Amino acid sequence: MKLKSFLITAILMVATISLSAQTNPRSGKFGVGIDDISTSPNFLFKYYLTDNFSMNFITGIDLEFPGADAPEGLTKLDGYNLRLGLAGMYHFNMDRVSPYLGLEAIYGIKQNAGYYAVEPDPKNNVMLGLIIGADYFLFEKFSLGIKQNLNFDFQLSRDIPVEETDMFINTTTQFTARYYFN
Repeated sequence: MKLKSFLITAILMVATISLSAQTNPRSGKFGVGIDDISTSPNFLFKYYLTDNFSMNFITGIDLEFPGADAPEGLTKLDGYNLRLGLAGMYHFNMDRVSPYLGLEAIYGIKQNAGYYAVEPDPKNNVMLGLIIGADYFLFEKFSLGIKQNLNFDFQLSRDIPVEETDMFINTTTQFTARYYFN
């Protein structure tokens, strides 16, 4: 029993020391990564303005191509979802585990794929989000992370006469991976 307790205590101490003792100045670091690895990825360019504050440029695209030709009288329309945005995040420490809070704004334009008698217009939206997350630096130049977003998605265009919701509120959980160049 004493041996088990000693081993568990030793493992916890080593883990705690390795997680918290490795601080790493980040001011001026530039990284490239992927957010939302599990579903529709966004490419993210991250720059640390200071050791604790970073800015992100976000871009992403989804493409959809219906397989068959359009039936007579209908038009085949390929789909896309283009996203561009900015985010700012405050990192609470410079340890291997780096929790953060932030805000993001993403503009999107989406065209649904399908077969249409009358082609619908693309839909525009602006999504404003609150972010909470953490990065784990496996190495000085590579991190994995997880973040939770609370998003307020404002629809800027609608098909008339069909009335749709003007605003959606949703949450997302995203897994992240980043490589830093300096």
